[in-house]
Amino acid sequence: MRFLSIDKVMSGTKLAKPIYGAHGLVLVRENFELTEGIICRLKGLGYQGVYIEDEISEDIVINNIVDDEIRLEAAFRLEEMLRNKGNLDTLKPLISEIVENVIESKDVVINLNRLCGHHQYTFMHSVNVGILSTCIGAKMKYGRKELIELGTSGMLHDVGKKYVPLDILDKKGKLTKEEFDVILKHPEKGYDMLRSYNLNSATKVGVLQHHERFDGSGYPRGLKGEDISPFGRILAVADTYDAMTSDRSYRKAFEASEVVEYLLGAGNTGYDYNIVDHFTKCIAVYPIGTCVALSDGTQGIVMHNYSDCILRPVVRNIHNKQIIDLKNDPNYLDVCINGVM
Repeated sequence: MRFLSIDKVMSGTKLAKPIYGAHGLVLVRENFELTEGIICRLKGLGYQGVYIEDEISEDIVINNIVDDEIRLEAAFRLEEMLRNKGNLDTLKPLISEIVENVIESKDVVINLNRLCGHHQYTFMHSVNVGILSTCIGAKMKYGRKELIELGTSGMLHDVGKKYVPLDILDKKGKLTKEEFDVILKHPEKGYDMLRSYNLNSATKVGVLQHHERFDGSGYPRGLKGEDISPFGRILAVADTYDAMTSDRSYRKAFEASEVVEYLLGAGNTGYDYNIVDHFTKCIAVYPIGTCVALSDGTQGIVMHNYSDCILRPVVRNIHNKQIIDLKNDPNYLDVCINGVM
C-alpha cells in the first residue's frame, strides 16, 4: 500500500482504502478500480491523493498513529460543534483516544496524508493541528492531562474562523486590507467564543496566541519570545506545517521537506527553535510508501523512518529490491533524496 498524489493516479488504479466524503460517508469503496471520470471528480473536489495497491507497494503496511477514521470522525464532530448542532462533549472522547494513541507510539514518526476535499479542509486542518501539537507535546515530555489540554487547544485553534465569511476564506486572489483585517481577528473571536466553555485557561490562550511569532511579528498582540504561552508557540509550528503542506484556493501545497526547511530556518525568529526541533523528531517528511528519487538516480520506496533523522529514511530500490539505509549505510553518505516521484 502507498499514498499517491491524485495528479499521478491513472485509470484502473485499485484503491487500498476507501475515500471519504462529507460527514465521513464512503465516497468510493476499497478495492474499487478508479476511472478517468472519478479521478477528475476527485481532483475537482480537492482530494490531494489516495491510498493505492500496486506491485511496487504490495508488501508495505502503513500503520498510522491515529487512524484515518478517528481523524474523520473528529472533523465531523468539530463541524457539528461549530454549526451549533453539537457540543464539545462529543469531541472529548476522540481527543482522549488521540492522546492515548500518541502516548503509546511516541517514538514513532507521524504521517498525516490528505484525506479530504476542499469542503472539509477547515475541520480536518484543525484536527491535524490538534494531533501534531499533541505529538510535539509528547516529545517534550508533557503528561497525559497536559496533552489533552494541548490537543484540545490545537483542535479548536481556528474556531474563530466561524465568523469569517467563506468568500474571504476561499478567495483565490490577494485579500484587500479590509478582508485581511477580518482574518486578523479570528484568534480573538475564537478566544471570546471559548470563554464560556469549561476549558483550562492554557487551552484558551493557545487559541488566542497561535498566530503570535517569536520575533514579535505575529498577531493579535505582537507578543515576543516567552511572553507567548507554550501552547501558543507549539500551535504556531503545528498550524504552519499543516497549512503549508495543504492545497489552498490561492496556491498549491508545499512539499513537507520544504516546510521543515522553512521552519528550521525561521527558528528563533518566527518560531521557538526548541519547539521546531522537537517537531522535526515526530513528523514523517517522507511517509512509508512514498516513492522517492535519490540523487544517484535510484528510484525507491520508503520502508522506514528515523525520528532522529527524518530526511534520511530506509528506502527500497523499486527495480532490484535493494534496501538502502540512508542514515546508517556508509556507502550512501553522499546520497540524498532529491524529491517525491
